[in-house]
Amino acid sequence: MFGNARTVVPTAEGLSALRRLKHNQLVEIHIDSDDHVVACRVAAVQGSVATLTRTTQLPAEVLEKFTPGALGYLLFEHRGAKTALKGIATAGQEGHASLAFVVIDGVQLPERRAGERVRLEAFARITADGESGEGVEATAANVSVGGVLIERPTGLADAPEFRLELTLDQDPERIQCRATVVRATPTHVALKFTDIADADRIRLAGLIQQRTLSVA
Repeated sequence: MFGNARTVVPTAEGLSALRRLKHNQLVEIHIDSDDHVVACRVAAVQGSVATLTRTTQLPAEVLEKFTPGALGYLLFEHRGAKTALKGIATAGQEGHASLAFVVIDGVQLPERRAGERVRLEAFARITADGESGEGVEATAANVSVGGVLIERPTGLADAPEFRLELTLDQDPERIQCRATVVRATPTHVALKFTDIADADRIRLAGLIQQRTLSVA
C-alpha cells in the first residue's frame, strides 16, 4: 500500500492524524527489525493507542515478535498524503488477530496533548548528570513512551540532563535511562527520555496499552 516505511518522514501532525483514523480504515505496520509488512484495519483509537485488526497472515515467528512488542511504523493516508508514525506494536487483548500500536513520535507536552499520556502509579528518582549520591525523589503525574511528568521535588538541580530511575505500577524491574527537562512549572517538571532501552520502551508501551484500553 505504501512501500518502504523508511522513505516516509513522520510529520508533526501525526498524532492529530491518528485521531482522525476512521473505523475499518486500511493501515500498515512495518516492523523495524525486518521487511515484514502487516496489513490491518482500524478498530478503535484511544489517545496514542490504535487498536487494529490484522488482515495479513503471518508465520508464527513473526507473531511472536508482538509479545511483548516490536518497534516499527504505522503507515496510513491522511488528507491525501502518506503519514508514518514510529511506535510499538503489541499483541492485543483479543488474540493474535488483534494488535495495538502505541505511538512514540509526536508526543508533546502534557498540557497540550493530555490524552497521549496515561496516569500510572509511578515513582521517580532523579540525579543530575555528573553528580553522585541518591538524587531526589518524586511522584509521577503521568507517563508516556516518550517521557514522564513529575511533581516538582524539593532540591532538584538545574542541569541539562539527568539520570532517571522509574518504578511503575508495582513492577519490581525499574526503568533506568537519561532524561532532559522539556518544560518546568512551579509544581511540575516534564522530562523527555533521551537514552532508554528498546525493551523498556516496549514494557512502557504494554502498560500504556493496558491502562488506555481499560479506561476507554
